[in-house]
Amino acid sequence: MGQRAETIARDFEAAVADLTTEIEGCSDAKWKATTEEGWSVGTLAQHVAGQFPLEMEFLTAAAEGRPLPGYSWDDVNQKNDTRAAKEANVTKDEVLRTLRDGSASVAKWLRSLDDSQLDRKGALGLANGAEVTTEQLIQGGVLIDHARGHLKSIQAAG
Repeated sequence: MGQRAETIARDFEAAVADLTTEIEGCSDAKWKATTEEGWSVGTLAQHVAGQFPLEMEFLTAAAEGRPLPGYSWDDVNQKNDTRAAKEANVTKDEVLRTLRDGSASVAKWLRSLDDSQLDRKGALGLANGAEVTTEQLIQGGVLIDHARGHLKSIQAAG
C-alpha cells in the first residue's frame, strides 16, 4: 500500500461516512421524498450502496490493465432503472448494511493498490473512449464523486 492509495481510501471512506450520516438522519417522510433523479431518497441511497459491484468491474479492469467494460449509457441506465424498481421499498437498515459492507470491501481493495495500478489507463466507453487512469475512475463519477453527487441530491430532497 502506498500513500496515494491510503489517501484515496480515506477520501472514499469520508464520502461514505457523509452519506451514512445523512441516511441515518432521514425521517420516514424524507426517506420517501423524491430526488432530482426521480427516485425516492431510499431508492437513491440504495443505488449508491448497491452500485459497488458494477463500479468494481471498471476499477479492477483499469487497475489490472484490462479493457474497461463496454457498457453504453443505455446499458447503465437500464441496470439502474431495473434495480431501482426492484428496490423501491428498501429500508434504511438494508441500505446502511449494504453501504457498510460494500464500502469496507472497496476501501480494503483501494488500500491494496500501488502507484503503477493507479496510473494505468484505459479507454472509457462511457466517456466516448477517453483514456482515463484508475485513479481518475476512483475519484471521478465512478466511485467517490458518484457517492458525493448523489448525497447532494439526497440532501436537497424533501
